Amino acid sequence: MSTNDIDPSLWTFRFKQHKITVLLFVEQTQTFTSIKSDLLEALRKCGHSELNGQPLPTDPEDVILGVPVDRNDIAKGWVGLDIPVMENGDSLEDTKKRRKKDSVLSGSPLGAGLKDGAMLAFKFKGEDAEMDGDGSEADDGNWDVIIPSYEEESLSQA
Repeated sequence: MSTNDIDPSLWTFRFKQHKITVLLFVEQTQTFTSIKSDLLEALRKCGHSELNGQPLPTDPEDVILGVPVDRNDIAKGWVGLDIPVMENGDSLEDTKKRRKKDSVLSGSPLGAGLKDGAMLAFKFKGEDAEMDGDGSEADDGNWDVIIPSYEEESLSQA
């Protein structure tokens, strides 16, 4: 691939659940709904109909994304990526005032402050999920992401 073929607007994201990592190329301005749809399509193309006993949803809105609390130390856990909907007439300042500490400004990776190579956790909305007051699923803080370590590798080879 020559340098002329490289599209700087394409980013690589790593989506993680349990021991599975899915690499996707995404546009900086692509909507998260479209990204979730691409993630589900990639999982289906790899032959998955379920992950860890939970069936793959048909609706991309049933996919919940999370970002590391500290991207330099992902062992600290994950927090839900809250994507507020900007309504017509909302100013940028109004949205900033309403958003939670861990929410994003817009529905794209660029607006969310993500960067190329970002790592995101994903999980699916459950049937018994608790709901927030606005009808969205409450983030219970439980993210099934297993990060391999050198200690695990050395023990398995012994």
